[in-house]
Amino acid sequence: MSDQKNIIDKVEYFYIEIVEEFKEAEQKIINDSKFRSLFRKKNYDGNIALLKDCKGKVLGINIMELKKQAQDQESKELTRQLGQALAAFRELCDAHVRLQVFLKKKARKEDAPFSQYKDIFNRVKQCREEVNSQLHGLDILYTDYTESDE
Repeated sequence: MSDQKNIIDKVEYFYIEIVEEFKEAEQKIINDSKFRSLFRKKNYDGNIALLKDCKGKVLGINIMELKKQAQDQESKELTRQLGQALAAFRELCDAHVRLQVFLKKKARKEDAPFSQYKDIFNRVKQCREEVNSQLHGLDILYTDYTESDE
């Protein structure tokens, strides 16, 4: 497989498989948090498993191998941006897991100070903004990369 095809496949796998799966998990978590669901039992362990699965798939993308395969400048730039997007995405998954663990503690009536919740929530927000920024940059490079391939 050519280096360009392999890089394109990894970017598409990241978008189609991992990011979409994460969005579904995140939407499930959001729906569980809505007022109508306030008194329903939450499946924090299930949410954590979904988030860890997304992170595991990201860890399965060998960015170092892609960087070795990248021959031209465009390929190198795209793999660099993909690496940054993957790193930001891993941080987002970790932040979401920390939030779910905190909410699980709170649901069990364990010590869970609001200040800690606020810090964790702000971290999720920061990570989300960073992922959005990295994905935007990846979108631009990917579009240019695939158009130059045609």
